[in-house]
Amino acid sequence: MTEDTTHENQTPTNDAGWIAGLPTELKALVETKGYRTPADVVQAYAHAQRALGSEKIPLPKDGIWDQVARERLGIPAAPAGYALRRPDLPDGIAWDEGFEQAALPIAHGLGLTPQQLQGLMDFYASHQAEAFATAGRARQHQQDQAATALKDEWGPDYAVKLAQAARAARYFGGEDLLTLLNESGLGNNPQLIRAFEKAGALLGEDTLKGGNDGSGQGLAPTDAMRKARELMQKPGYLKREHPDHFDLVAEVNAMFERAFGQANR
Repeated sequence: MTEDTTHENQTPTNDAGWIAGLPTELKALVETKGYRTPADVVQAYAHAQRALGSEKIPLPKDGIWDQVARERLGIPAAPAGYALRRPDLPDGIAWDEGFEQAALPIAHGLGLTPQQLQGLMDFYASHQAEAFATAGRARQHQQDQAATALKDEWGPDYAVKLAQAARAARYFGGEDLLTLLNESGLGNNPQLIRAFEKAGALLGEDTLKGGNDGSGQGLAPTDAMRKARELMQKPGYLKREHPDHFDLVAEVNAMFERAFGQANR
């Protein structure tokens, strides 16, 4: 009888005194959860701690995530496992695959998550695009300044002299030189254009018209006009920021010069 009474005293219910001193909200929690003894509460707490602990990521040792942390963070097992989305770039800019391949092992070694690496790549792309746009605006400003200065200096002879400068540049350096002048921005330098124009004047038309130099020499007026219309449809002629714009404008001017010059003879 004594043992039975003792056992009953050790199994209190929610009506027992162990919850009597609890605030009202905690009493309500005990009743809602159905805790019948202090042991129930302790056991529930232990379960909660284990659940929380299972979601924790171990702190990096010496700045390096361990394998458990890498898996929970979604870091791939190898650099090639990063599934990057290559950002969109403006026309004229190619994605730097070499940079991407060099960056992947570094990012993996540092323990960057896929989201972090993607963010860096997006920033790199936007930086490239802004640099490209800035360079284009600078080239356009330089070209506008050069055109204004030479138009003021040459007046109505501007188109003829500009075409002559382009023919002289092609005569001395061929297409490679013209490409270099266009891509580097040197083709917008007024002093350089003046120098080529003077060189063309010294050489004379007979020297410059040798070969297919794009000057329109040897073409009938109607053929020169047809060629001019074809050139004017090219993107490089229509877009002033295009690297071939300077060359195409010079060629079109040369075609007009050839067509109207011969027609007036």
